[in-house]
Amino acid sequence: MVDRINIDEESSELEAAEHDDTELVPKRGAVSAVWRFFGFKKTDVECCRAKVVVGGGNTSNLLHHLSRKHVLEYQECMKLRSALSTSAAGNTGNAKEKSSQMSLQDAFARGTLYDRKSKRWNEITNSVTIHQAKDMVPLNTVEKGGFKQMIKTLDPRYKLPSRKYFSQVAIPNLYQQNRCDGQTVRHFAATTDMWSSRTMEPYLSLTVHFISEEWLLQSHCLQTSYFPEDHTGELLAAGLHEALDSWGLSEEKLVAITTDNGANIKKAIELNNWTRLQCFGHRLHLAIERGVKDDRIQRAVGVCKEIVSAFSYSWKKRRDLAIVQNDLGLPKHVLMRRLQDVDVLEAVNKVLSPLQDFTDASSGEKYVSVSYLKPVPSLFNSSILAEEETDTQLTKDVKGNILAYLNDKYSDQVTDDLLDLASLLDPRFRTKYMEKEKVEQVLSRAVEEIMALTRAQDTLSGAAGGAEGAAEAEHVPTPEEKTKKTLASFFKRQKSSSSSSSLSEEDIRRELSIYRPQRWKVMQTH
Repeated sequence: MVDRINIDEESSELEAAEHDDTELVPKRGAVSAVWRFFGFKKTDVECCRAKVVVGGGNTSNLLHHLSRKHVLEYQECMKLRSALSTSAAGNTGNAKEKSSQMSLQDAFARGTLYDRKSKRWNEITNSVTIHQAKDMVPLNTVEKGGFKQMIKTLDPRYKLPSRKYFSQVAIPNLYQQNRCDGQTVRHFAATTDMWSSRTMEPYLSLTVHFISEEWLLQSHCLQTSYFPEDHTGELLAAGLHEALDSWGLSEEKLVAITTDNGANIKKAIELNNWTRLQCFGHRLHLAIERGVKDDRIQRAVGVCKEIVSAFSYSWKKRRDLAIVQNDLGLPKHVLMRRLQDVDVLEAVNKVLSPLQDFTDASSGEKYVSVSYLKPVPSLFNSSILAEEETDTQLTKDVKGNILAYLNDKYSDQVTDDLLDLASLLDPRFRTKYMEKEKVEQVLSRAVEEIMALTRAQDTLSGAAGGAEGAAEAEHVPTPEEKTKKTLASFFKRQKSSSSSSSLSEEDIRRELSIYRPQRWKVMQTH
């Protein structure tokens, strides 16, 4: 206790105090003035070495002890209590006044809505717009009560614009801000397809794929635009032309466009005189459909559909099935049907399971897959769909049907040449999967492509160098620049004495001969 009293009630207590020199400490967080006259050790409240019982923070026993045993201290305590009460009353009044003032200010601030030109209003509106676009939520989300309440709770001063504002102003502005410029793309490939909405409205999509200046593969869906016209080849051709023009993409830079096998889209690409690649995933899907066209398979699939349908729409059947399975440990007889059906499903599963994994691997957007189109038929014939000794006759039939369709290669000569060049540029394949009589032809085309690229690079470098030289000619060095030299100034690039830095055809052919597998194997042996 603070200013502890040394008056003893009994001599026994005094003797005990003489042998107990434990220091008494004040109560932490005490509010009442009476605690200034008492101390405690651990949980015992003491005064003059006499324990005083305190119940639940009640100070009545403490005041009674002071009034009975320590009169002077009691009087001082009462004066302190009176002073503290007066001070507390004054502070309470000031606090109430300040609280009232703050509430008025806060209410005024909360009642003042953000101006539409303010930074804060635009920040919140942009966030809502990005949420609509990125998460593809319906436009009427901003009209729903729960969404409005959430926005009001987050910031009461923000008033949410109407659905019309987002559809006609905010989202179009966001689109223009994020729209890429096709002028900077040197070469690109494209994919296109027709889509139908839930309300069966037709849309034409266009996606481009290209290598950035940082040598990163980029894939951007540019548009999925409403296409209410008839889906004839002529109209699709015009629609694709218009799509490229709207994005500033020159069709001369289009290497190839990938589509499905629809007759109208094939005709559209032919009319535009573009190089077309059939989507391998779509081609594989068609091959599988043809591969499983077997009466035995169709019957087994039909049985499975019946079972799934029966147990999907009847909770009683699902309940009864669970009871029987629990009692007998066996499936219901209708699920087994005939042993023949089970054998058919197992045969089909053995063929299709590896194809599922292959389809997932060939659907990547972060790596190039066109170079696989030549090696894939060989892989299917030698490994994935190769016949095995344990195969049933049905398994062999399905594999044979799928391979027969896939082995019908891309017959168009232009497309085939493109695939050969893509395989050549993949270090894993090179000329391994080409017909021997075509190797020299493909290498010659590669030489032409490389020479064209180096000439184009020289043109760009010359234009950049001319601009740089003009800038240097216009720049007048200051006295500080004349007197101060950097280490880099001693290593400035000297202009080439030749008129062009392009590689010669002989140099390119030499490099390609080293790159070829035969030459590569010889080099590895040394």
